[in-house]
Amino acid sequence: MRLTKPIIMMLILLTGCQWMPNPFKNSKPTPTYWERYGKVYYLDGAGNLGFGKNTVPKALKSSGFRGDVENITWTSYTGPLGDQMIRINARYRSEQMTQRIIDYRRRYPDKPIYIIGLSAGTGVGVWAVEQLPEGMRVDSMVLLGSSLSTNYDLTKCLKHVKNKVYVLSSPNDTILKTFIPVTGTIDGSYMVQPAGLAGMYPPDNLSQEELDLYKEKVVNVPWHPTFARLDNDGGHTAATRYRFLKYFIIPRLLGIQRD
Repeated sequence: MRLTKPIIMMLILLTGCQWMPNPFKNSKPTPTYWERYGKVYYLDGAGNLGFGKNTVPKALKSSGFRGDVENITWTSYTGPLGDQMIRINARYRSEQMTQRIIDYRRRYPDKPIYIIGLSAGTGVGVWAVEQLPEGMRVDSMVLLGSSLSTNYDLTKCLKHVKNKVYVLSSPNDTILKTFIPVTGTIDGSYMVQPAGLAGMYPPDNLSQEELDLYKEKVVNVPWHPTFARLDNDGGHTAATRYRFLKYFIIPRLLGIQRD
């Protein structure tokens, strides 16, 4: 492992441009008309390759969601492996996202806020929510194929979530199986399974109050063969496919349905 990590980092820096997505300004976004009806923040996985970028807004709109959907670009422009391993960038981007949530919540204190994240993007989303001011909350979170550790401590995040944090996992996720043993999880742990493979569970030594918070708010949703009917075969990005979003995640987890 001592030799492998430097070699991988060198390859990342030399070849990262192959994965570079279109540039996106991370300046403060201009408020939109639709924000008055609610907000969804979507975070793609490492590399910001575009998985879910179009299907998430499309599925939400077709399901009757009238609010604004904002794609959060958080990449370091060094490719998927770079984004997974250059964790200081993910932390920095989470701070920017925290401020966006604060700005929105102050403008619309009673409107719903949902956060959907894929892979390493779940880490950015969780850290953003952790840093919210005391008493400020989002409504629900959905973590798809998360590369956070299965025992990452969610208690800070959960205190800022009104309803549930849904953690979708799949034993068929070959991307997590292949790369996490080499790169580590997005929170920097090795020799531990990512939540996208095994679900999210409380770490050791939590208080009873914190354990109760997990029981109340964390909902693990393991992949089931019936999901294949909605185009979700259990692959790393399969949960971002349109039919699965529209007919499972949006109505059954977020509770959004057309009137």
